[in-house]
Amino acid sequence: MAEPTADLLFEIGVEEIPAPAVLPALAQLERLLRDGLAEARLTCGEICTYGTPRRLAVVVSDVALRQEDLAEEVKGPPAAAAFDADGNPTRAAEGFAAGRGLQAADLEVRETDRGPYVFAKVTAAGRPAIEVIGSILERAVGSLTFPKTMRWGSLDFRFARPIRWLLALLGPDVVPMEVAGLHSDRVTWGHRFLSDGPVAISEPSEYLAKLEEAYVIADHQRRMSLIEQRAGEAAREAGGRARLDPDLVEEVNFMVEYPTALVGRFDSRYLQLPADVIVTVMSGHQRYFAVENPDGSLLPLFVAIRNGDERGLDTVRKGNERVIEPRLADAEFYLVEDMRTRLPDRLDSLQRVTYIEGLGSLYDKTERLVTIVHWLCSYVQQVEEADESHAARAARLSKCDLNTNMIGDTKLAKLQGRVGAEYARRSGEPEEVALAIAEQYRPTSAADAPPITTPGRIVSLADKIDHLAACFRIGLRPTGSADPHALRRAAQGIVRTILDARWRVQLPEFIVLALRNLPAVAAPKAITEEEAAAQIHEFLLARLEAELETRGVSYDLTRAVLSAAVPDLLDAYDRALALRDVRNSDAEAFERVIMAAGRTANICRGPKTELGLNLDLEALADEYEIALYVAYVAARAGLEVALAGDDPDYQAAWAALQQMCATIDTFFEKVMVMAEDDAVRRNRLALLANIDDLFLRLLDVQQIVIEGEA
Repeated sequence: MAEPTADLLFEIGVEEIPAPAVLPALAQLERLLRDGLAEARLTCGEICTYGTPRRLAVVVSDVALRQEDLAEEVKGPPAAAAFDADGNPTRAAEGFAAGRGLQAADLEVRETDRGPYVFAKVTAAGRPAIEVIGSILERAVGSLTFPKTMRWGSLDFRFARPIRWLLALLGPDVVPMEVAGLHSDRVTWGHRFLSDGPVAISEPSEYLAKLEEAYVIADHQRRMSLIEQRAGEAAREAGGRARLDPDLVEEVNFMVEYPTALVGRFDSRYLQLPADVIVTVMSGHQRYFAVENPDGSLLPLFVAIRNGDERGLDTVRKGNERVIEPRLADAEFYLVEDMRTRLPDRLDSLQRVTYIEGLGSLYDKTERLVTIVHWLCSYVQQVEEADESHAARAARLSKCDLNTNMIGDTKLAKLQGRVGAEYARRSGEPEEVALAIAEQYRPTSAADAPPITTPGRIVSLADKIDHLAACFRIGLRPTGSADPHALRRAAQGIVRTILDARWRVQLPEFIVLALRNLPAVAAPKAITEEEAAAQIHEFLLARLEAELETRGVSYDLTRAVLSAAVPDLLDAYDRALALRDVRNSDAEAFERVIMAAGRTANICRGPKTELGLNLDLEALADEYEIALYVAYVAARAGLEVALAGDDPDYQAAWAALQQMCATIDTFFEKVMVMAEDDAVRRNRLALLANIDDLFLRLLDVQQIVIEGEA
């Protein structure tokens, strides 16, 4: 017979939580309840979370109404001390049994590695769930973390915002609990202005419906769909379409509880502003959605999401229109004032702007970027002479927008680069230069695409490697989750840009160039160029590892490829994908080669490092070592052919190495590698070392994990 269950509803009612904090808090709440119920031996079904600015809620289905009984075995005294020679229990046995509510006759004697001992089977009856869940909920609330917390009243308790009510139901029953002086109840609250008062919840299944009657859409997934639907409909009715940026939709979603869309207008003269500026003013300042024509050009309209119903909507619309006008007027003023000075004429003023303390000015940085640009252009075959000219010009002007009024507005600062591109166009610079300036910071996030123009890619790579070199050189390497200088994003940008462009850039040379390009460093935490180069190389490979993980490359294969030589990121990336496909197509054959090569590596790696082995062809006498050398020469020739040129065939290279597999196995069966004769032993180890070096052209076989192998 199935154990009886009931649904659990828990809601934390709060003052308005900052929008970015809601989803992370819900994820924590789900995990804390799942772990807490499991630890309390309470089975449960699906866990659903719901969030609004004023509530964090979770519904757990099918929670067991009683804990599972806990059966455990307790080890007691040695059998010799528990029973006398006649088998009668001693005081030790009786005391041990009584302490666990048993009789001495209930004890069992078992053999252990220390001899026979007595054991007691103890069963703790499960308690009713409603007596246990309250403490789980209290711990969960106290364990929630937020970027910023606050205290209120005279309490020491901290939370994102003051807690105003607690709703906790297990089926129809209130779960007793207390947090920050508040006791749980079956009451929640609807919309701050539209609802009539407290809302009593009889049992969890009516939670969402009762709140919707009180003008709260608690299901944030449904609320987000409604925002997108209603914003789209409002824009279509006005003759356009809404630009529904996903990040803005998510932010607005956690600013409202009952979304209603409205369309407002602004003076069409502001359409003379750059489109990015208009959109950012609306989204950054007011959380409005832009409205556009089918061709993507902006209309003098916006969609706002009101937290309420349609009553008084015209008044709300007029208020929003009055608010947006001054914001756009500010941007218009910035544009007029900024364009009094052409973008190239701002270059000298960068000498007065510090880049990073001890690493010169922004002007110095642009000079370094130009140097790196020319190096990259001479190195990458796909770059033409015109691309180099445009990239160098873009690098020189790349930071000129940082001292403009437009970027000086904190709400518009994220437009750096894009504003510079617009100002470059208005200053008469070629479109290729403007595009490269706009692309220099891309990708700005995991969802953003890398640069697509050749000058843009060049400038972006130069900017990011210079930033990494500067920060690592003065000891600003990120630790844990702290990365105030966005170094992980810069490194990820380098990896993604190189892979997207399919450029072969020698990583060590690229890093050393950037480090040597820096001014003399005297920071307190500065490290040597050699240390910084090693750290940057490792840092970039870690980002490549993450990229390979998204492509389905197993952790051990990734580690094996990156433990071998990594002349450039594209080489390592292509090798990993090719070997992934080889392994997936015939795992058994792949493992046979790995095991053969692994035997080679295991026996020669130490001596290869310690002894500096050199193969003497004249000393090869045994037929099996001669056969292995012949197989090695053939594999080496096949490998060189496969890896030659600009488009190496890594699968063909693997096939060439695979041909040695049977010969390697036979060699180990027939030949004693560690011969007593020192010269013979060294020569055989040298032969194996050469074979190991061939495999290291593709991967380090010792890093591959084979199931069942140590």
